[in-house]
Amino acid sequence: MTLVRWALSVALLVLATVLAVHPAATGAEPTLPTLVAARDLPLGTSLAADDVRVADVPESLRPGGAIRAPDKALGRPLAGAVRAGEFLTDARLVGARPTAPGTATVPVRLADPGIAGLLHAGTRVSVVTAAADDSDPQLIDDDAGTATVLAVLPAADDPRGGLRPGPDGGPLVLLSVPVASATTLASASLGQAVTVTLR
Repeated sequence: MTLVRWALSVALLVLATVLAVHPAATGAEPTLPTLVAARDLPLGTSLAADDVRVADVPESLRPGGAIRAPDKALGRPLAGAVRAGEFLTDARLVGARPTAPGTATVPVRLADPGIAGLLHAGTRVSVVTAAADDSDPQLIDDDAGTATVLAVLPAADDPRGGLRPGPDGGPLVLLSVPVASATTLASASLGQAVTVTLR
Protein backbone atom coordinates (compact mmCIF):
# COMPACT_ATOMS: atom_id res chain seq x y z
CA MET A 1 0.00 0.00 0.00
CA THR A 2 2.89 2.31 0.85
CA LEU A 3 4.39 1.66 -2.59
CA VAL A 4 1.08 2.54 -4.25
CA ARG A 5 0.85 5.79 -2.30
CA TRP A 6 4.44 6.65 -3.18
CA ALA A 7 3.76 5.99 -6.88
CA LEU A 8 0.62 8.11 -6.76
CA SER A 9 2.49 10.98 -5.09
CA VAL A 10 5.19 10.85 -7.74
CA ALA A 11 2.57 10.85 -10.52
CA LEU A 12 0.81 13.87 -9.02
CA LEU A 13 4.11 15.71 -8.65
CA VAL A 14 4.99 15.03 -12.30
CA LEU A 15 1.54 16.20 -13.41
CA ALA A 16 1.83 19.42 -11.40
CA THR A 17 5.23 20.11 -12.95
CA VAL A 18 3.89 19.58 -16.47
CA LEU A 19 0.94 21.89 -15.85
CA ALA A 20 3.21 24.60 -14.44
CA VAL A 21 5.50 24.45 -17.47
CA HIS A 22 2.63 24.21 -19.97
CA PRO A 23 -0.27 26.29 -18.59
CA ALA A 24 -2.18 25.92 -21.86
CA ALA A 25 -2.79 22.33 -20.86
CA THR A 26 -5.07 23.59 -18.07
CA GLY A 27 -7.40 25.21 -20.58
CA ALA A 28 -6.08 28.72 -19.81
CA GLU A 29 -7.59 31.39 -22.05
CA PRO A 30 -5.46 32.29 -25.09
CA THR A 31 -4.05 35.79 -25.32
CA LEU A 32 -4.02 38.25 -28.21
CA PRO A 33 -1.61 41.11 -28.97
CA THR A 34 -3.16 44.40 -27.84
CA LEU A 35 -1.84 47.95 -28.11
CA VAL A 36 -1.59 49.88 -24.83
CA ALA A 37 -0.24 53.29 -23.88
CA ALA A 38 3.40 53.13 -22.81
CA ARG A 39 2.99 56.19 -20.57
CA ASP A 40 0.47 58.87 -19.61
CA LEU A 41 -0.48 60.78 -22.76
CA PRO A 42 -2.45 64.05 -23.06
CA LEU A 43 -5.38 64.67 -25.37
CA GLY A 44 -4.35 65.42 -28.93
CA THR A 45 -1.05 63.51 -28.80
CA SER A 46 -0.07 62.23 -32.24
CA LEU A 47 1.08 58.73 -31.36
CA ALA A 48 4.73 57.87 -31.93
CA ALA A 49 6.46 54.52 -31.61
CA ASP A 50 7.64 55.19 -28.04
CA ASP A 51 4.12 56.17 -26.93
CA VAL A 52 2.76 52.63 -27.29
CA ARG A 53 3.63 49.01 -26.59
CA VAL A 54 2.09 45.65 -27.42
CA ALA A 55 0.84 43.45 -24.56
CA ASP A 56 -0.57 39.91 -24.63
CA VAL A 57 -4.06 40.18 -23.16
CA PRO A 58 -6.65 37.43 -22.51
CA GLU A 59 -9.33 37.62 -25.18
CA SER A 60 -12.13 38.12 -22.66
CA LEU A 61 -10.40 41.23 -21.25
CA ARG A 62 -9.87 42.98 -24.59
CA PRO A 63 -12.36 45.81 -25.22
CA GLY A 64 -14.22 46.13 -28.48
CA GLY A 65 -12.21 47.86 -31.18
CA ALA A 66 -8.89 47.06 -29.50
CA ILE A 67 -5.92 47.76 -31.77
CA ARG A 68 -3.45 44.93 -32.29
CA ALA A 69 -0.49 46.52 -34.06
CA PRO A 70 1.29 49.89 -33.75
CA ASP A 71 1.03 50.62 -37.48
CA LYS A 72 -2.74 50.98 -37.07
CA ALA A 73 -2.28 53.85 -34.59
CA LEU A 74 1.02 55.66 -35.24
CA GLY A 75 0.57 59.25 -36.33
CA ARG A 76 -3.06 59.41 -35.24
CA PRO A 77 -4.05 61.88 -32.49
CA LEU A 78 -5.76 60.86 -29.28
CA ALA A 79 -9.38 61.90 -28.77
CA GLY A 80 -8.77 62.04 -25.01
CA ALA A 81 -6.07 61.67 -22.39
CA VAL A 82 -4.97 58.12 -21.58
CA ARG A 83 -3.07 56.56 -18.69
CA ALA A 84 -0.03 54.31 -18.98
CA GLY A 85 -1.16 50.74 -19.63
CA GLU A 86 -4.61 51.75 -20.89
CA PHE A 87 -5.94 49.82 -23.90
CA LEU A 88 -5.96 51.78 -27.15
CA THR A 89 -9.12 51.29 -29.21
CA ASP A 90 -10.45 52.82 -32.40
CA ALA A 91 -12.69 55.06 -30.28
CA ARG A 92 -9.65 56.59 -28.54
CA LEU A 93 -8.17 57.83 -31.83
CA VAL A 94 -9.20 60.71 -34.03
CA GLY A 95 -9.93 60.41 -37.72
CA ALA A 96 -9.02 57.83 -40.30
CA ARG A 97 -5.98 59.71 -41.61
CA PRO A 98 -2.63 59.92 -39.86
CA THR A 99 -1.16 63.32 -39.13
CA ALA A 100 0.93 64.48 -42.08
CA PRO A 101 4.72 64.52 -41.70
CA GLY A 102 6.04 67.85 -40.43
CA THR A 103 2.83 68.70 -38.57
CA ALA A 104 1.67 68.59 -34.96
CA THR A 105 -1.77 68.40 -33.37
CA VAL A 106 -2.92 71.36 -31.28
CA PRO A 107 -6.24 71.37 -29.37
CA VAL A 108 -7.98 74.77 -29.15
CA ARG A 109 -11.31 76.09 -27.90
CA LEU A 110 -12.74 78.79 -30.14
CA ALA A 111 -13.93 82.15 -28.82
CA ASP A 112 -17.32 81.48 -30.43
CA PRO A 113 -18.22 77.80 -29.78
CA GLY A 114 -20.87 78.01 -32.52
CA ILE A 115 -18.14 78.16 -35.18
CA ALA A 116 -17.08 74.63 -34.21
CA GLY A 117 -20.39 73.41 -35.64
CA LEU A 118 -19.25 74.55 -39.10
CA LEU A 119 -16.08 72.49 -38.95
CA HIS A 120 -15.39 68.86 -39.78
CA ALA A 121 -12.35 66.66 -40.36
CA GLY A 122 -10.42 67.92 -43.37
CA THR A 123 -11.62 71.54 -43.25
CA ARG A 124 -8.80 73.97 -44.06
CA VAL A 125 -8.74 77.06 -41.87
CA SER A 126 -6.70 80.10 -40.98
CA VAL A 127 -6.25 80.65 -37.24
CA VAL A 128 -6.80 84.18 -35.97
CA THR A 129 -6.20 85.59 -32.50
CA ALA A 130 -6.91 88.95 -30.91
CA ALA A 131 -3.79 90.97 -30.26
CA ALA A 132 -2.87 91.64 -26.64
CA ASP A 133 -3.13 95.44 -27.16
CA ASP A 134 -6.61 95.24 -28.76
CA SER A 135 -5.23 96.13 -32.16
CA ASP A 136 -6.26 94.31 -35.34
CA PRO A 137 -6.59 90.50 -35.12
CA GLN A 138 -3.46 88.61 -36.12
CA LEU A 139 -2.95 85.41 -38.08
CA ILE A 140 -1.13 82.82 -35.99
CA ASP A 141 0.98 81.90 -39.01
CA ASP A 142 2.02 84.01 -41.97
CA ASP A 143 1.01 81.07 -44.16
CA ALA A 144 -2.77 81.54 -44.22
CA GLY A 145 -4.78 78.35 -44.46
CA THR A 146 -2.09 75.96 -43.25
CA ALA A 147 -4.22 74.51 -40.43
CA THR A 148 -6.40 71.46 -41.04
CA VAL A 149 -9.20 70.32 -38.74
CA LEU A 150 -8.64 66.77 -37.52
CA ALA A 151 -11.76 66.51 -35.36
CA VAL A 152 -14.25 68.46 -33.32
CA LEU A 153 -14.70 66.85 -29.91
CA PRO A 154 -17.92 67.31 -27.90
CA ALA A 155 -18.11 69.83 -25.11
CA ALA A 156 -16.97 68.58 -21.72
CA ASP A 157 -19.63 67.02 -19.51
CA ASP A 158 -20.34 68.43 -16.09
CA PRO A 159 -20.37 65.64 -13.44
CA ARG A 160 -23.69 67.04 -12.24
CA GLY A 161 -25.19 66.68 -15.71
CA GLY A 162 -25.29 68.92 -18.77
CA LEU A 163 -22.45 71.00 -20.18
CA ARG A 164 -20.07 73.16 -18.21
CA PRO A 165 -20.80 76.84 -18.86
CA GLY A 166 -18.18 79.18 -20.23
CA PRO A 167 -15.42 78.75 -22.86
CA ASP A 168 -13.79 75.83 -21.05
CA GLY A 169 -16.90 73.76 -21.70
CA GLY A 170 -17.10 74.46 -25.45
CA PRO A 171 -16.20 71.97 -28.18
CA LEU A 172 -12.52 71.21 -28.53
CA VAL A 173 -11.12 71.56 -32.05
CA LEU A 174 -8.06 69.49 -32.92
CA LEU A 175 -5.97 71.26 -35.55
CA SER A 176 -3.08 69.88 -37.55
CA VAL A 177 -0.55 72.68 -38.06
CA PRO A 178 3.07 72.91 -39.18
CA VAL A 179 5.45 72.01 -36.38
CA ALA A 180 6.96 75.51 -36.56
CA SER A 181 3.55 77.04 -35.75
CA ALA A 182 2.37 74.56 -33.11
CA THR A 183 4.01 76.16 -30.08
CA THR A 184 2.85 79.65 -31.09
CA LEU A 185 -0.73 78.48 -31.54
CA ALA A 186 -0.80 76.49 -28.30
CA SER A 187 0.62 79.46 -26.37
CA ALA A 188 -1.77 81.97 -27.94
CA SER A 189 -4.83 79.80 -27.25
CA LEU A 190 -4.03 79.76 -23.52
CA GLY A 191 -4.41 83.48 -22.96
CA GLN A 192 -6.13 84.98 -26.00
CA ALA A 193 -9.38 84.54 -27.86
CA VAL A 194 -8.88 82.28 -30.87
CA THR A 195 -11.09 81.80 -33.88
CA VAL A 196 -10.75 80.50 -37.43
CA THR A 197 -11.67 81.59 -40.93
CA LEU A 198 -12.72 78.88 -43.35
CA ARG A 199 -10.87 78.37 -46.59
